[in-house]
Amino acid sequence: MRNRVFASPRPLLAIVLAGLVTFVCGAFNNAFGVQANPLLFSVSDSSTRAVALESVSLTSEPFSLNAEAILNPADPRTRVTFFCMNLDLLAGESLSAVSVDAEDGAHVHYPLRVEYVAPVPGFGGVFMVVVRLNDSMTGSLGDVLVRLNLHGMASNRVRIAIGQIGGGPADDNPGVGTPAPQTPPAAVTPKSLAEYQAQYNNPAFPSDQDRRRFLEQAAWGPTYSPVGGELARVQSMGYAAWINDQFNQPPLFAATQSNYPTPDNYPTDVGTGCPAGSPATCGRDHYTMYPLQTLFFQNALTRQDQLRQRVAFALHQLIPVSGADLNGQAAWVAPTLQVFDRNAFGNFRQILLDITLNAGMGEYLNMRGNSKINPNENYAREVLQLFSVGVDLLNQDGTPVLDGQGNHVPTYGQAEITEFARVFTGWNLSANKIWVGDNNTPVPNYTDPMILVNNTFNTADTGQKTVLNGAILPACGASCANTTAGNTATRTYKTAELNLAIDNLFNHQNTGPYLCSQLIHQMVTSNPSPAYVGRCSAAFANNGSGVRGDMKAIITAILLDPEARGDVKNDPNYGHLREPVLLVLNLLRTFNGTSDGNITSTGTRQGLLVDMGQNLFNPPTVFSYYPADLGLPGTNLLGPEFGILDTSTTYKRANFVNTLFMVGIPASPPDKPTGTQVNYSSYQAILTGGGTPQNLVDALNADMMHNTLSSSVKSSIVSTITAITNANATTQAQQRTQTAIYLIATSSQYQVER
Repeated sequence: MRNRVFASPRPLLAIVLAGLVTFVCGAFNNAFGVQANPLLFSVSDSSTRAVALESVSLTSEPFSLNAEAILNPADPRTRVTFFCMNLDLLAGESLSAVSVDAEDGAHVHYPLRVEYVAPVPGFGGVFMVVVRLNDSMTGSLGDVLVRLNLHGMASNRVRIAIGQIGGGPADDNPGVGTPAPQTPPAAVTPKSLAEYQAQYNNPAFPSDQDRRRFLEQAAWGPTYSPVGGELARVQSMGYAAWINDQFNQPPLFAATQSNYPTPDNYPTDVGTGCPAGSPATCGRDHYTMYPLQTLFFQNALTRQDQLRQRVAFALHQLIPVSGADLNGQAAWVAPTLQVFDRNAFGNFRQILLDITLNAGMGEYLNMRGNSKINPNENYAREVLQLFSVGVDLLNQDGTPVLDGQGNHVPTYGQAEITEFARVFTGWNLSANKIWVGDNNTPVPNYTDPMILVNNTFNTADTGQKTVLNGAILPACGASCANTTAGNTATRTYKTAELNLAIDNLFNHQNTGPYLCSQLIHQMVTSNPSPAYVGRCSAAFANNGSGVRGDMKAIITAILLDPEARGDVKNDPNYGHLREPVLLVLNLLRTFNGTSDGNITSTGTRQGLLVDMGQNLFNPPTVFSYYPADLGLPGTNLLGPEFGILDTSTTYKRANFVNTLFMVGIPASPPDKPTGTQVNYSSYQAILTGGGTPQNLVDALNADMMHNTLSSSVKSSIVSTITAITNANATTQAQQRTQTAIYLIATSSQYQVER
């Protein structure tokens, strides 16, 4: 707890527990399992008013913003104590896993800082939770509804009064209270993280609901055919074995250790590179992202190494290079994608080193040709801000370090940017390639890593530099003098210096929590708890064998965490909007899609990937397709993917779904040689086989939504498709199936992946 001293909880506990039998409404069963909804106690079975007391004076509601009994004048805010059960914390898990929020009658939401969580002594299955009222809960606010969240699971909401009793939002379940049980629940021994993860070695442990969620996070979504598809593989293997199997799946191209080949380097001028007599597709295949984009989608639909692809795409979004800024040449971008594929299951330090020397990145952020005479700070700034440590100093759970005045502490300043820019001097492209078009014309080499050029002593800064945390990179000294021998010494020095600089970034306290936060955002949820980030950061710091930065350990920690796993995540702050790539691929894989991979380019049909706001491998800025720190207006939540969602793209997303399931994307050579189609015949067969609209919606709810579609939405869809009639039974079944899929896929409950 910060800035607050609490009285011993025992007097308060004695008062409340002595009255537990007053609040009886039967018993609740809470055997420890994968998930359990926390349960906040209300005063009776017919009221949602909370069992809640001011934590110092032990008085009941209404609560004022400032406490009457102030123990710390510097922080007079009222603390309120709630009581609950089913709070299934891991062994040693801190209160940072728990969040609490309140909603007032105007539907304003207030985060409430959790300051104390512990079992009630003598009643181990009952917990007390102490929260600090939000500074904005001023005046006679009236009733608010309070909710507790743990591991993506939300409790019931109970009512407390701020300033005065009455008003506030309507109860979620009018007249349904949650009193403490007559027989207090028994204490449950918390499982360790290792024990929790070990249970996934048993293929029978998780349900199909969680398996589907797992494949949405670890892959591009579940498949159901042939013979059960990827869902069946996960069921037969179990999560841990499936992950390990994915670690051993080979990429498509052994030569590049990735799913991308190495395209031939072409002249920068399309007129020279595609002279008269060239194939009509020459410009498309060498001066656009088309070949990389189509291969990406083909791989996602057909390749077995799903986890590598998903992680590599997340890394591409964290450390982007844009084809739009690289002359549109596939040969300039493919090697950057190879870096992420090659190292997706390797070590993050190698990713930092390889991407720093990558020629495409050198061009994109101006490191190639960087000289000591006028060092370019572009790459230095972005490798600090976006690729490794971030702008604010972080605790290991990803929360910001605060100074004595409560302000964020910067990770670095302009001085460090300048010093890193000096490190990144002396590097340039490797020797030119010879264009295959005439076996004569020299073309710039974006295939090989950058090198220290022959005149390194003229371009490379060899002086002493001070980088993060005051670390000193020593000067080269006299051996780097402007002589032929000095040039060799300079190259040796700069290679060693670059490795020291990469070590400085890699070993910084921020790198683990920063990387973990970004990968969790991409794969699981935009607003992970600090406890979740902290567990991932621990895996980054030590994979169990003393190795730092092991991507396999990081990925496993992310996917097998309690906050990732579970049948249903009903915390409204959980999950993330499906960006267009995820939306498209999940639908195609769910409905056994086939595609030539051209889902990106625009044409006569609307609703393709570009129209939806995501031009694959052409992110508009170094912040990628959308800013990773984008906040949702009116909340304290992050919602990065909402950065490319507006009225227009919302319409285009719905239009894409309509196109895909009503007519498909037809073949249109040469850009769309086979087109893109889905197969929903197995769902249509439910109706033609005698099933009802309800049976159809239930099946779609299971496969598309892992049974999370709300009852009101299900009922509405059933009513809508039942009203579709046609004299031809087959046509009627098809139209009902298409409409049901469309209504689910365009619903907010599907668009926000949980």
